Amino acid sequence: MKTVLLMSLLLLSVGAFGQCCQSTTIAPAVAPPQMGTTWSPPDHSMHASRHGLAFEQDLKEPGGVTMAQGERPVWEVYNVEQISLGDAARDYRKQHLTARKAQIVWEQVGN
Repeated sequence: MKTVLLMSLLLLSVGAFGQCCQSTTIAPAVAPPQMGTTWSPPDHSMHASRHGLAFEQDLKEPGGVTMAQGERPVWEVYNVEQISLGDAARDYRKQHLTARKAQIVWEQVGN
C-alpha cells in the first residue's frame, strides 16, 4: 500500500512540475508570454443595427424532380388494436389476483 501511495505521489509531482516549470526549462532563450496584472473585459465593438432584409435564397438543390417509391408511412402498415383503458385495468387486476405473493411477512416487534 505504501508503494502505491509513493508511486502515485511521484507521478503527481512530476505532472505538477511539468505544468509549472515547462516554459523555463525547455526553451530558456525564448521568453514566456507575460501575464497582465489587471483583467480587462474584451472589446466587442460590433453590435446589432437595423438594415434591410437579405434577398431570398432557395435552400433546396437546384433543378430536377425529387421522387421516392416503395415506401409507405408506418401508420398504413403497422396495425395495432387499441385496447380501452377499462379493459386494460381489468386485465391488470386479474393478473394481480393470480400473481405470486411474498412468502415472508415481517412483523414489527416493540413499539
